[in-house]
Formats: sequence, C-alpha cells, structure tokens
Amino acid sequence: MPYAASQHSTGTYRYLPAIAPYSSGVAAEPGHEIIGVRFDSPPPVVDGFARLDEECAERGLPPSALVGIELRSPAPFAFGAFDEFNETYRQLLAERGLLEDGVNPIARTNVVPVRSAPREPVLLSAFLVRRSAGAGGVDFVVAGGGEIDGLDPDAIVARGDVSEAGLAKKAGYVVDEMRARLAGLGKDAESPTLVDVYTAHEIPGLEEMLLDRLPAVGRHGFLRWLTRPPVVEVEFEMDLRRVSGWRAL
Repeated sequence: MPYAASQHSTGTYRYLPAIAPYSSGVAAEPGHEIIGVRFDSPPPVVDGFARLDEECAERGLPPSALVGIELRSPAPFAFGAFDEFNETYRQLLAERGLLEDGVNPIARTNVVPVRSAPREPVLLSAFLVRRSAGAGGVDFVVAGGGEIDGLDPDAIVARGDVSEAGLAKKAGYVVDEMRARLAGLGKDAESPTLVDVYTAHEIPGLEEMLLDRLPAVGRHGFLRWLTRPPVVEVEFEMDLRRVSGWRAL
C-alpha cells in the first residue's frame, strides 16, 4: 500500500500513520538522529517504560523523544487477546502524551522467540530521537510487519499455507511492504543498514529475494531471528533500520 508521512508536532521526526497500536515507521528530520537503547535484562513492559522515562530524563530529552519500541512476547496471541494487549500498551503511550490527536506515531516490533521466550511480554529495546551534531536526517526505523493487512485474520496472505510456495508468497508480500514503507519515509531499498527477518520457517530462495528487492542486503547482510510473529497464523515478519548508535541499559 502507498504511504504518506506525517510530521510529528515536535518537528524532530516524521511517521507513517497506520493502526491504533503502532505506526508503520519513523524517520529523523534534518538536524536530528535516532539512537537505540537495549536492555541487557529486558524488563516487563510497564517497568521498561518507567526505565525509559528515566533514560530520557538523564539525557535531557522530553518523553516525545521516544519513537520506537521493540518487544518480545511469550507466545503468539489470539487476535482478541492481542487487541487487549494493545489497549494496555497504547494506554502507556497515552499516559506520556505520545499520541498525536489520537494517532499513534510510535513504531513497534513485537515477536516471539522460539526458544527461551520470556514469561510475559518484555521491552527489549527502544529508539530515541535527538538533535544531531551534523546534518542528520538519515536515520529511520521501519516497524515490524507481517503478511497481513492490519489486524484482520481474513487478510493473511496465503493463510494456513506453510508450503514452500505459500511461504514464498508471504515473504514476497512482506518485502514489498517494507519497500513501500521505506518509500513513504523518503528512503529507498539501499537505505537500511540493518534488515531483520523473523520466522520459524526455512524459506528456500529467501536470500535471493532479499538481494533482488532490498539491495542493502548485498552490503550489510541480514539477521534471521528464530521467532514467530506476535499473532497466530502469521508466519513471516521483517523490520528495517538505520540508527546512529546503541547504548546498553
């Protein structure tokens, strides 16, 4: 689908409006950069947000500096349970004044490790926007996306088909969605420096597909995470990033 970016009210970044739980991606405006912060021991989501409040305060950043969240969950949610989780999550954003006239600008990835999954949803990492020392405006975070349009189970691509052909359709849909999100942020298929693939399946020909459709993979490679997407029946997910550094918490 085509995307049109909206500028955040702070003027520090733009985002791709999507659905209530999250946006489809964010990009730093000129003069600004995005950094990642990652928890060595990921805390439960509520505790993680409190830690991020402290991190922003220590850096002299306002709450609106938060532009992206990365979660890990214990098991794929049924669609109704996922709606309930998202309501609780969205309330955490609302309490911090992070919604823009009711629209959620914060990008998010949420996946389920096949092994060593947490006992409850945890906050693995986050992304903060800040003023850059140089020209800035190059960093971005494309949110995690699977082979589904919105949160309608009837919109799952090749639903229930985990054959080689079905998985190829799913992966192809997601790669094209990633390209569309890049375009909406004013980026192209050579822009990412980190490409994440989330699936529990081996998909023949995936590497060639990524090299053909996301040339950045030819320079930077990609990370394949042995995970499942956060809702049942979805089998393949990706996200893309370019950030100006990381800090461990």
